[in-house]
Amino acid sequence: MQQPSNLKKYIKRTLIIIGMLALIMAGVALYLSQRWSNTLRSQLKEYVTEMSDSLYTLRYDGVHLNILSGSLTLDSVSLVRDTAVYQRLQATRKAPTLLYAFSADRVALRYFKVWRYFFRKEVSAGTLVLQNPSIVLEQNTRNVDTSKHRSAYEHLSSRIRSLHIGTLLLDSSNLKYTYIKKDSGLVVRQLHNLSIHVKDLLIDSVAMEDPSRFLYARNYQLYLRDYRYRTPDSLYWMIVRDVSYDAAERSLRVGQFSAEPRYSPADFDKKVKVQRDRFDVELNTIVVNELQPDSLLQKQQIRARKVDIGSGTFNIYHNRSLPMSGEVKTGQYPHQLLQKLALPVMVDSLIGNRVDISYTEINPKSQEAGTLHFKQVHGVFRNITNMKAMIAKNSHCIADMDGVFMKSGKLQARFDFFLDHPRGGFAVSGQLKDMDGRELTPITRPLGLVDIRSANIKEVSFHMQGDEKDASGEVKMIYDNLRISILKKDNDSREIKRKGLLSLFANAIAINNSNPRDGKLHVAHPHFTRDPRKSFFNLVWKTLFTGVKEIAISGGFPI
Repeated sequence: MQQPSNLKKYIKRTLIIIGMLALIMAGVALYLSQRWSNTLRSQLKEYVTEMSDSLYTLRYDGVHLNILSGSLTLDSVSLVRDTAVYQRLQATRKAPTLLYAFSADRVALRYFKVWRYFFRKEVSAGTLVLQNPSIVLEQNTRNVDTSKHRSAYEHLSSRIRSLHIGTLLLDSSNLKYTYIKKDSGLVVRQLHNLSIHVKDLLIDSVAMEDPSRFLYARNYQLYLRDYRYRTPDSLYWMIVRDVSYDAAERSLRVGQFSAEPRYSPADFDKKVKVQRDRFDVELNTIVVNELQPDSLLQKQQIRARKVDIGSGTFNIYHNRSLPMSGEVKTGQYPHQLLQKLALPVMVDSLIGNRVDISYTEINPKSQEAGTLHFKQVHGVFRNITNMKAMIAKNSHCIADMDGVFMKSGKLQARFDFFLDHPRGGFAVSGQLKDMDGRELTPITRPLGLVDIRSANIKEVSFHMQGDEKDASGEVKMIYDNLRISILKKDNDSREIKRKGLLSLFANAIAINNSNPRDGKLHVAHPHFTRDPRKSFFNLVWKTLFTGVKEIAISGGFPI
Protein backbone atom coordinates (compact mmCIF):
# COMPACT_ATOMS: atom_id res chain seq x y z
CA MET A 1 0.00 0.00 0.00
CA GLN A 2 3.01 2.24 0.38
CA GLN A 3 3.86 2.36 -3.35
CA PRO A 4 0.47 3.75 -4.57
CA SER A 5 0.61 6.35 -1.83
CA ASN A 6 4.06 7.53 -3.00
CA LEU A 7 2.81 7.65 -6.63
CA LYS A 8 -0.10 9.86 -5.68
CA LYS A 9 2.24 12.20 -3.84
CA TYR A 10 4.55 12.35 -6.89
CA ILE A 11 1.68 13.15 -9.25
CA LYS A 12 0.33 15.77 -6.85
CA ARG A 13 3.75 17.46 -6.55
CA THR A 14 4.20 17.36 -10.33
CA LEU A 15 0.82 18.98 -10.91
CA ILE A 16 1.60 21.65 -8.32
CA ILE A 17 4.94 22.37 -10.01
CA ILE A 18 3.28 22.52 -13.45
CA GLY A 19 0.58 24.80 -12.09
CA MET A 20 3.16 27.06 -10.49
CA LEU A 21 5.15 27.18 -13.73
CA ALA A 22 1.96 27.98 -15.64
CA LEU A 23 1.14 30.77 -13.20
CA ILE A 24 4.68 32.10 -13.45
CA MET A 25 4.54 31.96 -17.27
CA ALA A 26 1.11 33.61 -17.28
CA GLY A 27 2.40 36.29 -14.93
CA VAL A 28 5.51 36.83 -17.00
CA ALA A 29 3.38 36.90 -20.15
CA LEU A 30 1.01 39.39 -18.58
CA TYR A 31 3.92 41.52 -17.38
CA LEU A 32 5.69 41.41 -20.72
CA SER A 33 2.45 42.03 -22.59
CA GLN A 34 1.79 45.16 -20.59
CA ARG A 35 5.39 46.32 -20.72
CA TRP A 36 5.83 45.61 -24.41
CA SER A 37 2.42 47.10 -25.15
CA ASN A 38 3.67 50.37 -23.67
CA THR A 39 6.87 50.04 -25.70
CA LEU A 40 4.94 49.42 -28.92
CA ARG A 41 2.58 52.28 -28.14
CA SER A 42 5.43 54.76 -28.42
CA GLN A 43 7.51 52.90 -31.01
CA LEU A 44 4.76 52.68 -33.64
CA LYS A 45 4.22 56.43 -33.58
CA GLU A 46 7.98 57.03 -33.72
CA TYR A 47 8.30 54.72 -36.74
CA VAL A 48 5.69 56.60 -38.74
CA THR A 49 7.04 60.02 -37.83
CA GLU A 50 10.63 59.05 -38.62
CA MET A 51 9.92 57.20 -41.86
CA SER A 52 7.74 60.00 -43.25
CA ASP A 53 10.08 62.84 -42.18
CA SER A 54 7.33 64.04 -39.81
CA LEU A 55 4.80 64.39 -42.64
CA TYR A 56 2.45 61.79 -41.12
CA THR A 57 1.29 61.07 -37.59
CA LEU A 58 -0.14 57.74 -36.40
CA ARG A 59 -2.97 57.91 -33.89
CA TYR A 60 -4.86 55.19 -32.00
CA ASP A 61 -6.82 54.77 -28.80
CA GLY A 62 -5.20 51.65 -27.44
CA VAL A 63 -2.61 48.91 -28.02
CA HIS A 64 -3.29 45.36 -26.80
CA LEU A 65 -0.54 42.73 -27.00
CA ASN A 66 -0.98 39.08 -26.00
CA ILE A 67 2.31 37.22 -26.35
CA LEU A 68 0.73 33.84 -25.57
CA SER A 69 -1.77 34.00 -28.47
CA GLY A 70 0.53 36.07 -30.66
CA SER A 71 -1.97 38.86 -31.24
CA LEU A 72 -1.55 42.62 -31.42
CA THR A 73 -4.59 44.91 -31.69
CA LEU A 74 -4.85 48.66 -32.19
CA ASP A 75 -8.17 50.44 -31.66
CA SER A 76 -9.47 53.44 -33.63
CA VAL A 77 -6.41 53.82 -35.82
CA SER A 78 -5.77 56.77 -38.14
CA LEU A 79 -2.90 58.10 -40.23
CA VAL A 80 -3.08 61.86 -40.66
CA ARG A 81 -1.01 64.42 -42.53
CA ASP A 82 0.69 67.31 -40.74
CA THR A 83 -0.45 70.37 -42.72
CA ALA A 84 2.41 72.59 -41.53
CA VAL A 85 5.05 70.04 -42.52
CA TYR A 86 3.37 69.53 -45.89
CA GLN A 87 3.37 73.26 -46.64
CA ARG A 88 7.05 73.46 -45.70
CA LEU A 89 7.86 70.57 -48.06
CA GLN A 90 5.93 72.27 -50.85
CA ALA A 91 7.90 75.47 -50.34
CA THR A 92 11.22 73.54 -50.58
CA ARG A 93 10.02 71.47 -53.59
CA LYS A 94 10.17 68.22 -51.64
CA ALA A 95 6.47 67.48 -51.24
CA PRO A 96 5.41 64.08 -52.68
CA THR A 97 2.86 64.03 -55.49
CA LEU A 98 0.90 61.19 -53.86
CA LEU A 99 -0.46 61.72 -50.35
CA TYR A 100 -2.29 59.34 -48.04
CA ALA A 101 -4.79 59.34 -45.22
CA PHE A 102 -6.14 56.29 -43.45
CA SER A 103 -8.46 55.20 -40.67
CA ALA A 104 -9.86 51.91 -39.35
CA ASP A 105 -12.00 50.85 -36.41
CA ARG A 106 -9.44 48.20 -35.51
CA VAL A 107 -6.15 46.82 -36.78
CA ALA A 108 -5.43 43.25 -35.69
CA LEU A 109 -2.16 41.38 -36.17
CA ARG A 110 -2.55 37.61 -35.72
CA TYR A 111 0.12 34.95 -35.21
CA PHE A 112 2.55 37.74 -34.42
CA LYS A 113 6.01 36.44 -33.53
CA VAL A 114 6.62 38.74 -30.59
CA TRP A 115 10.00 37.38 -29.52
CA ARG A 116 11.42 37.75 -33.02
CA TYR A 117 10.36 41.39 -33.06
CA PHE A 118 11.81 42.38 -29.71
CA PHE A 119 15.03 40.38 -29.93
CA ARG A 120 15.78 40.34 -33.67
CA LYS A 121 13.91 43.45 -34.89
CA GLU A 122 11.93 41.41 -37.43
CA VAL A 123 8.19 41.84 -37.89
CA SER A 124 6.56 38.54 -38.85
CA ALA A 125 2.87 37.68 -38.63
CA GLY A 126 0.37 35.36 -40.28
CA THR A 127 -2.46 37.82 -40.87
CA LEU A 128 -3.07 41.56 -40.67
CA VAL A 129 -6.77 42.48 -40.63
CA LEU A 130 -8.09 46.03 -40.99
CA GLN A 131 -11.67 46.46 -39.83
CA ASN A 132 -13.82 48.96 -41.78
CA PRO A 133 -10.85 50.76 -43.34
CA SER A 134 -11.20 54.13 -45.05
CA ILE A 135 -8.42 55.19 -47.42
CA VAL A 136 -7.92 58.63 -48.96
CA LEU A 137 -5.42 59.14 -51.79
CA GLU A 138 -4.57 62.56 -53.17
CA GLN A 139 -2.44 62.99 -56.28
CA ASN A 140 -1.29 66.58 -56.61
CA THR A 141 0.35 67.13 -59.99
CA ARG A 142 1.37 70.67 -58.98
CA ASN A 143 3.91 69.33 -56.48
CA VAL A 144 7.55 69.12 -57.54
CA ASP A 145 9.52 66.54 -55.55
CA THR A 146 13.29 67.00 -55.86
CA SER A 147 14.11 64.80 -52.87
CA LYS A 148 15.93 61.50 -53.33
CA HIS A 149 13.54 58.60 -53.72
CA ARG A 150 13.84 55.88 -51.08
CA SER A 151 12.40 52.37 -51.26
CA ALA A 152 10.14 50.94 -48.58
CA TYR A 153 13.04 48.90 -47.22
CA GLU A 154 15.27 51.97 -47.00
CA HIS A 155 12.55 53.67 -44.95
CA LEU A 156 12.31 50.67 -42.58
CA SER A 157 15.91 49.50 -42.33
CA SER A 158 17.05 51.96 -39.65
CA ARG A 159 14.54 50.43 -37.22
CA ILE A 160 13.43 47.05 -38.58
CA ARG A 161 15.46 44.40 -40.40
CA SER A 162 12.49 42.89 -42.26
CA LEU A 163 8.69 42.84 -42.39
CA HIS A 164 6.65 39.81 -43.42
CA ILE A 165 2.84 39.48 -43.43
CA GLY A 166 1.32 36.23 -44.68
CA THR A 167 -2.06 37.78 -45.60
CA LEU A 168 -3.22 41.40 -45.46
CA LEU A 169 -7.01 41.75 -45.49
CA LEU A 170 -8.93 44.98 -46.14
CA ASP A 171 -12.60 44.12 -46.60
CA SER A 172 -15.48 46.59 -46.88
CA SER A 173 -13.00 49.36 -47.63
CA ASN A 174 -13.97 52.87 -48.68
CA LEU A 175 -11.52 54.52 -51.05
CA LYS A 176 -11.51 58.18 -52.07
CA TYR A 177 -9.14 59.34 -54.81
CA THR A 178 -8.58 63.02 -55.57
CA TYR A 179 -6.61 64.14 -58.61
CA ILE A 180 -5.44 67.76 -58.54
CA LYS A 181 -4.63 69.08 -62.02
CA LYS A 182 -1.97 71.60 -62.93
CA ASP A 183 -4.68 74.26 -63.18
CA SER A 184 -5.93 73.33 -59.67
CA GLY A 185 -8.98 71.57 -61.10
CA LEU A 186 -10.21 68.56 -59.12
CA VAL A 187 -11.26 65.08 -60.17
CA VAL A 188 -12.75 63.05 -57.32
CA ARG A 189 -13.61 59.33 -57.41
CA GLN A 190 -15.02 57.24 -54.57
CA LEU A 191 -15.26 53.45 -54.25
CA HIS A 192 -17.29 51.72 -51.56
CA ASN A 193 -17.15 48.14 -50.28
CA LEU A 194 -13.82 47.48 -51.95
CA SER A 195 -12.00 44.28 -50.91
CA ILE A 196 -8.19 44.12 -51.02
CA HIS A 197 -6.23 40.96 -50.22
CA VAL A 198 -2.43 40.97 -50.26
CA LYS A 199 -0.58 37.63 -50.19
CA ASP A 200 2.91 37.07 -48.76
CA LEU A 201 4.05 40.66 -48.26
CA LEU A 202 7.80 40.82 -47.61
CA ILE A 203 9.97 43.91 -47.22
CA ASP A 204 13.66 43.23 -46.79
CA SER A 205 16.98 43.85 -48.54
CA VAL A 206 16.29 41.49 -51.48
CA ALA A 207 12.48 41.33 -51.89
CA MET A 208 12.30 44.31 -54.26
CA GLU A 209 14.57 42.48 -56.73
CA ASP A 210 12.53 39.26 -56.59
CA PRO A 211 10.90 38.90 -60.06
CA SER A 212 8.10 36.76 -58.60
CA ARG A 213 6.93 39.70 -56.47
CA PHE A 214 5.14 42.92 -57.34
CA LEU A 215 5.39 45.79 -54.87
CA TYR A 216 6.97 43.36 -52.38
CA ALA A 217 4.04 40.88 -52.48
CA ARG A 218 3.37 37.57 -54.24
CA ASN A 219 -0.11 38.67 -55.17
CA TYR A 220 -2.70 41.42 -54.89
CA GLN A 221 -6.38 40.58 -55.28
CA LEU A 222 -9.04 43.29 -55.50
CA TYR A 223 -12.81 42.97 -55.74
CA LEU A 224 -15.46 45.65 -56.19
CA ARG A 225 -19.13 44.76 -56.33
CA ASP A 226 -20.27 47.87 -58.21
CA TYR A 227 -19.31 51.43 -59.05
CA ARG A 228 -21.58 54.16 -60.43
CA TYR A 229 -20.43 57.39 -61.98
CA ARG A 230 -22.62 60.17 -63.39
CA THR A 231 -21.15 61.87 -66.45
CA PRO A 232 -20.41 65.62 -66.21
CA ASP A 233 -23.30 66.43 -68.59
CA SER A 234 -25.63 64.48 -66.26
CA LEU A 235 -27.05 62.46 -69.18
CA TYR A 236 -25.65 59.03 -68.30
CA TRP A 237 -24.78 56.65 -65.50
CA MET A 238 -21.54 54.76 -66.09
CA ILE A 239 -21.76 51.52 -64.13
CA VAL A 240 -19.34 48.64 -63.60
CA ARG A 241 -20.25 45.51 -61.66
CA ASP A 242 -18.29 42.61 -60.19
CA VAL A 243 -14.80 43.91 -60.84
CA SER A 244 -11.91 41.65 -59.78
CA TYR A 245 -8.18 41.96 -60.29
CA ASP A 246 -5.47 39.35 -59.73
CA ALA A 247 -1.91 40.68 -59.92
CA ALA A 248 -0.29 37.22 -60.09
CA GLU A 249 -2.43 36.28 -63.10
CA ARG A 250 -2.21 39.88 -64.42
CA SER A 251 -5.91 39.68 -65.23
CA LEU A 252 -8.80 42.09 -64.75
CA ARG A 253 -12.38 40.81 -64.91
CA VAL A 254 -15.53 42.93 -65.15
CA GLY A 255 -18.89 41.20 -64.85
CA GLN A 256 -20.70 44.03 -66.62
CA PHE A 257 -20.10 47.53 -67.91
CA SER A 258 -23.03 49.72 -68.90
CA ALA A 259 -23.66 53.27 -70.03
CA GLU A 260 -27.27 53.89 -69.01
CA PRO A 261 -29.10 57.03 -70.18
CA ARG A 262 -30.78 58.86 -67.33
CA TYR A 263 -33.66 59.90 -69.61
CA SER A 264 -36.02 58.22 -72.06
CA PRO A 265 -35.52 59.08 -75.77
CA ALA A 266 -38.28 61.72 -75.65
CA ASP A 267 -36.95 63.29 -72.44
CA PHE A 268 -33.41 63.08 -73.79
CA ASP A 269 -34.47 65.16 -76.80
CA LYS A 270 -36.05 67.75 -74.51
CA LYS A 271 -32.92 67.88 -72.41
CA VAL A 272 -30.35 68.31 -75.21
CA LYS A 273 -32.67 70.32 -77.57
CA VAL A 274 -30.37 69.69 -80.57
CA GLN A 275 -29.36 66.64 -82.59
CA ARG A 276 -27.20 64.35 -80.50
CA ASP A 277 -26.61 60.61 -80.36
CA ARG A 278 -28.14 58.84 -77.36
CA PHE A 279 -26.21 55.71 -76.39
CA ASP A 280 -27.42 52.72 -74.39
CA VAL A 281 -24.58 50.25 -73.91
CA GLU A 282 -24.18 47.00 -72.01
CA LEU A 283 -21.08 44.78 -72.22
CA ASN A 284 -20.86 41.52 -70.29
CA THR A 285 -18.01 39.33 -69.06
CA ILE A 286 -15.03 41.52 -69.91
CA VAL A 287 -11.61 39.92 -69.35
CA VAL A 288 -8.35 41.86 -69.69
CA ASN A 289 -5.39 39.47 -70.01
CA GLU A 290 -1.77 40.26 -69.18
CA LEU A 291 -2.51 43.72 -67.86
CA GLN A 292 0.84 45.13 -66.75
CA PRO A 293 0.41 46.80 -63.33
CA ASP A 294 3.99 48.11 -63.23
CA SER A 295 3.36 50.10 -66.43
CA LEU A 296 0.16 51.54 -64.96
CA LEU A 297 1.58 52.50 -61.56
CA GLN A 298 5.12 53.47 -62.48
CA LYS A 299 4.72 54.81 -66.04
CA GLN A 300 1.00 55.70 -66.06
CA GLN A 301 0.46 53.53 -69.15
CA ILE A 302 -2.22 50.96 -69.93
CA ARG A 303 -0.63 47.88 -71.49
CA ALA A 304 -2.47 44.61 -72.06
CA ARG A 305 -2.22 41.70 -74.44
CA LYS A 306 -5.90 40.98 -74.98
CA VAL A 307 -9.34 42.27 -74.00
CA ASP A 308 -12.21 39.81 -74.45
CA ILE A 309 -15.90 40.80 -74.31
CA GLY A 310 -18.33 37.89 -73.88
CA SER A 311 -21.51 39.57 -75.14
CA GLY A 312 -23.26 42.90 -75.27
CA THR A 313 -25.72 45.36 -76.75
CA PHE A 314 -24.99 48.74 -78.31
CA ASN A 315 -28.03 50.90 -79.12
CA ILE A 316 -27.87 54.37 -80.68
CA TYR A 317 -30.80 56.79 -81.06
CA HIS A 318 -30.75 60.00 -83.12
CA ASN A 319 -33.59 62.45 -83.78
CA ARG A 320 -33.05 64.25 -87.11
CA SER A 321 -36.12 66.45 -86.54
CA LEU A 322 -34.21 68.50 -83.95
CA PRO A 323 -32.01 71.42 -85.07
CA MET A 324 -28.36 70.72 -85.77
CA SER A 325 -26.07 71.45 -82.85
CA GLY A 326 -23.59 73.35 -85.01
CA GLU A 327 -20.75 71.46 -83.35
CA VAL A 328 -17.87 70.79 -85.75
CA LYS A 329 -16.76 67.18 -85.31
CA THR A 330 -13.46 67.48 -87.13
CA GLY A 331 -10.79 65.55 -85.24
CA GLN A 332 -13.33 63.19 -83.62
CA TYR A 333 -12.84 60.02 -85.64
CA PRO A 334 -12.36 56.96 -83.38
CA HIS A 335 -8.59 56.77 -83.89
CA GLN A 336 -8.23 60.56 -83.55
CA LEU A 337 -9.96 60.43 -80.15
CA LEU A 338 -7.64 57.57 -79.18
CA GLN A 339 -4.62 59.77 -79.94
CA LYS A 340 -6.04 62.51 -77.71
CA LEU A 341 -6.28 60.31 -74.61
CA ALA A 342 -4.15 61.66 -71.78
CA LEU A 343 -3.19 58.12 -70.74
CA PRO A 344 -0.87 56.16 -73.07
CA VAL A 345 -2.53 52.92 -74.24
CA MET A 346 -1.24 49.74 -75.88
CA VAL A 347 -3.64 46.80 -76.33
CA ASP A 348 -2.58 44.08 -78.73
CA SER A 349 -6.11 42.88 -79.46
CA LEU A 350 -9.71 43.46 -78.41
CA ILE A 351 -12.30 40.79 -79.20
CA GLY A 352 -16.04 41.35 -79.04
CA ASN A 353 -18.38 38.34 -79.16
CA ARG A 354 -22.14 38.17 -79.69
CA VAL A 355 -22.69 41.93 -79.66
CA ASP A 356 -26.04 43.23 -80.97
CA ILE A 357 -25.91 46.72 -82.47
CA SER A 358 -28.85 48.91 -83.46
CA TYR A 359 -29.15 52.43 -84.84
CA THR A 360 -32.50 54.20 -84.65
CA GLU A 361 -33.14 57.47 -86.46
CA ILE A 362 -36.23 59.70 -86.62
CA ASN A 363 -36.95 61.23 -90.03
CA PRO A 364 -38.20 64.85 -89.85
CA LYS A 365 -40.42 64.30 -92.94
CA SER A 366 -42.23 61.17 -91.78
CA GLN A 367 -41.75 61.80 -88.04
CA GLU A 368 -41.23 58.05 -87.77
CA ALA A 369 -38.28 55.97 -86.62
CA GLY A 370 -36.28 53.52 -88.67
CA THR A 371 -33.86 51.05 -87.12
CA LEU A 372 -30.81 49.28 -88.49
CA HIS A 373 -29.96 45.99 -86.79
CA PHE A 374 -26.64 44.16 -86.70
CA LYS A 375 -27.00 40.88 -84.81
CA GLN A 376 -24.40 38.56 -83.30
CA VAL A 377 -21.53 40.79 -84.31
CA HIS A 378 -18.04 39.39 -83.79
CA GLY A 379 -15.19 41.86 -83.98
CA VAL A 380 -11.42 41.75 -83.57
CA PHE A 381 -9.50 45.03 -83.11
CA ARG A 382 -5.71 44.85 -83.36
CA ASN A 383 -2.96 47.30 -82.37
CA ILE A 384 -4.99 49.75 -80.28
CA THR A 385 -2.42 52.34 -79.28
CA ASN A 386 -1.62 56.04 -79.01
CA MET A 387 2.03 55.52 -78.07
CA LYS A 388 4.38 57.06 -80.64
CA ALA A 389 7.01 54.33 -80.29
CA MET A 390 4.40 51.66 -81.02
CA ILE A 391 2.88 53.62 -83.93
CA ALA A 392 6.33 53.97 -85.47
CA LYS A 393 6.49 50.15 -85.60
CA ASN A 394 2.90 49.65 -86.80
CA SER A 395 0.71 52.60 -87.78
CA HIS A 396 -2.45 50.60 -88.59
CA CYS A 397 -5.26 49.79 -86.17
CA ILE A 398 -7.27 47.04 -87.89
CA ALA A 399 -10.85 46.03 -87.04
CA ASP A 400 -12.34 42.90 -88.63
CA MET A 401 -16.07 42.43 -88.05
CA ASP A 402 -18.77 40.01 -89.14
CA GLY A 403 -22.41 39.56 -88.25
CA VAL A 404 -25.99 39.38 -89.50
CA PHE A 405 -27.46 42.55 -91.05
CA MET A 406 -31.20 42.91 -90.38
CA LYS A 407 -32.54 39.32 -90.52
CA SER A 408 -30.48 37.38 -93.02
CA GLY A 409 -27.70 39.45 -94.62
CA LYS A 410 -24.24 38.02 -93.99
CA LEU A 411 -21.99 41.02 -93.42
CA GLN A 412 -18.21 41.24 -93.22
CA ALA A 413 -16.23 44.47 -92.90
CA ARG A 414 -12.68 45.62 -92.27
CA PHE A 415 -11.75 49.05 -90.92
CA ASP A 416 -8.16 50.23 -91.27
CA PHE A 417 -7.40 53.32 -89.17
CA PHE A 418 -4.17 55.16 -90.03
CA LEU A 419 -2.81 56.09 -86.61
CA ASP A 420 -0.10 58.39 -87.96
CA HIS A 421 -2.28 60.28 -90.47
CA PRO A 422 -2.58 64.00 -89.61
CA ARG A 423 -6.19 64.19 -90.93
CA GLY A 424 -7.57 60.90 -89.64
CA GLY A 425 -7.00 58.78 -92.74
CA PHE A 426 -8.82 55.46 -92.96
CA ALA A 427 -9.85 52.67 -95.33
CA VAL A 428 -12.99 50.50 -95.18
CA SER A 429 -13.87 47.38 -97.14
CA GLY A 430 -16.70 44.90 -96.79
CA GLN A 431 -19.13 42.46 -98.28
CA LEU A 432 -22.84 41.71 -97.79
CA LYS A 433 -24.25 38.44 -99.13
CA ASP A 434 -27.57 36.62 -99.58
CA MET A 435 -30.19 39.07 -98.37
CA ASP A 436 -33.87 39.50 -99.09
CA GLY A 437 -34.18 43.19 -99.92
CA ARG A 438 -37.64 43.40 -98.34
CA GLU A 439 -35.89 43.24 -94.95
CA LEU A 440 -34.72 46.83 -95.62
CA THR A 441 -38.28 48.19 -95.65
CA PRO A 442 -38.30 48.95 -91.87
CA ILE A 443 -35.47 51.38 -92.68
CA THR A 444 -36.40 52.70 -96.11
CA ARG A 445 -40.09 53.27 -95.28
CA PRO A 446 -39.70 55.72 -92.34
CA LEU A 447 -36.36 57.22 -93.41
CA GLY A 448 -36.65 57.32 -97.21
CA LEU A 449 -40.44 56.98 -97.78
CA VAL A 450 -39.76 53.98 -100.00
CA ASP A 451 -41.05 50.41 -99.71
CA ILE A 452 -38.93 47.56 -101.06
CA ARG A 453 -41.55 45.29 -102.65
CA SER A 454 -38.97 42.76 -103.85
CA ALA A 455 -35.21 42.45 -104.25
CA ASN A 456 -32.86 39.49 -104.32
CA ILE A 457 -29.53 40.88 -103.13
CA LYS A 458 -26.82 38.36 -103.94
CA GLU A 459 -23.80 40.46 -103.05
CA VAL A 460 -22.74 43.97 -102.19
CA SER A 461 -18.98 44.54 -101.98
CA PHE A 462 -17.22 47.83 -101.40
CA HIS A 463 -13.99 49.49 -100.46
CA MET A 464 -13.29 53.14 -99.79
CA GLN A 465 -10.58 55.40 -98.47
CA GLY A 466 -10.87 58.82 -96.91
CA ASP A 467 -10.05 61.24 -94.14
CA GLU A 468 -11.87 63.87 -92.10
CA LYS A 469 -12.82 65.79 -95.27
CA ASP A 470 -14.20 63.20 -97.73
CA ALA A 471 -14.18 59.59 -98.92
CA SER A 472 -14.21 57.82 -102.28
CA GLY A 473 -14.08 54.24 -103.46
CA GLU A 474 -15.75 51.47 -105.42
CA VAL A 475 -19.09 49.71 -104.91
CA LYS A 476 -20.32 46.53 -106.62
CA MET A 477 -23.89 45.27 -106.17
CA ILE A 478 -25.23 42.07 -107.72
CA TYR A 479 -29.02 41.71 -107.47
CA ASP A 480 -32.22 41.04 -109.42
CA ASN A 481 -36.00 41.51 -109.24
CA LEU A 482 -35.89 44.98 -107.68
CA ARG A 483 -39.31 46.60 -107.24
CA ILE A 484 -40.20 49.56 -105.03
CA SER A 485 -43.11 51.73 -103.98
CA ILE A 486 -42.79 55.51 -103.56
CA LEU A 487 -44.58 56.78 -100.46
CA LYS A 488 -45.84 60.08 -99.09
CA LYS A 489 -47.23 61.23 -95.78
CA ASP A 490 -50.79 62.53 -95.89
CA ASN A 491 -50.95 65.94 -94.22
CA ASP A 492 -54.50 65.41 -92.95
CA SER A 493 -54.51 61.81 -91.72
CA ARG A 494 -50.76 61.77 -90.99
CA GLU A 495 -50.70 58.32 -92.58
CA ILE A 496 -48.08 57.13 -95.05
CA LYS A 497 -49.63 56.26 -98.41
CA ARG A 498 -48.36 54.85 -101.69
CA LYS A 499 -47.86 57.12 -104.71
CA GLY A 500 -49.21 54.76 -107.34
CA LEU A 501 -48.36 56.63 -110.55
CA LEU A 502 -44.93 57.72 -109.37
CA SER A 503 -44.17 54.16 -108.18
CA LEU A 504 -45.17 52.78 -111.59
CA PHE A 505 -42.99 55.34 -113.35
CA ALA A 506 -40.03 54.62 -111.03
CA ASN A 507 -40.17 50.84 -111.59
CA ALA A 508 -40.65 51.22 -115.36
CA ILE A 509 -38.05 53.88 -116.08
CA ALA A 510 -35.87 54.95 -113.13
CA ILE A 511 -35.14 51.72 -111.28
CA ASN A 512 -32.56 49.31 -112.66
CA ASN A 513 -34.24 45.96 -112.10
CA SER A 514 -31.00 43.98 -111.89
CA ASN A 515 -27.22 44.07 -112.06
CA PRO A 516 -25.54 42.71 -114.18
CA ARG A 517 -27.84 43.97 -116.92
CA ASP A 518 -27.40 43.94 -120.66
CA GLY A 519 -24.59 41.44 -120.10
CA LYS A 520 -22.51 43.94 -118.14
CA LEU A 521 -21.75 44.35 -114.43
CA HIS A 522 -22.10 48.02 -113.52
CA VAL A 523 -19.68 49.27 -110.87
CA ALA A 524 -20.00 52.60 -109.04
CA HIS A 525 -17.14 54.87 -107.98
CA PRO A 526 -18.75 57.15 -105.40
CA HIS A 527 -17.24 60.24 -103.84
CA PHE A 528 -18.81 62.01 -100.88
CA THR A 529 -17.75 65.21 -99.13
CA ARG A 530 -18.25 65.04 -95.40
CA ASP A 531 -20.50 67.37 -93.45
CA PRO A 532 -18.07 68.36 -90.64
CA ARG A 533 -21.00 68.41 -88.21
CA LYS A 534 -21.59 64.69 -88.72
CA SER A 535 -19.75 61.58 -87.61
CA PHE A 536 -17.24 59.18 -89.11
CA PHE A 537 -19.89 56.47 -89.58
CA ASN A 538 -22.19 58.94 -91.34
CA LEU A 539 -19.44 59.54 -93.92
CA VAL A 540 -18.93 55.79 -94.46
CA TRP A 541 -22.69 55.18 -94.83
CA LYS A 542 -23.25 58.15 -97.16
CA THR A 543 -20.36 57.13 -99.42
CA LEU A 544 -21.67 53.55 -99.64
CA PHE A 545 -25.27 54.70 -100.21
CA THR A 546 -24.10 57.06 -102.99
CA GLY A 547 -22.59 54.07 -104.79
CA VAL A 548 -25.69 51.91 -104.29
CA LYS A 549 -27.95 54.65 -105.71
CA GLU A 550 -25.66 55.08 -108.72
CA ILE A 551 -26.08 51.38 -109.54
CA ALA A 552 -29.79 50.97 -108.75
CA ILE A 553 -31.25 54.26 -109.99
CA SER A 554 -30.96 55.78 -113.45
CA GLY A 555 -31.03 59.42 -114.46
CA GLY A 556 -30.70 60.95 -111.00
CA PHE A 557 -34.24 60.00 -109.98
CA PRO A 558 -34.92 61.75 -106.61
CA ILE A 559 -35.00 58.88 -104.10
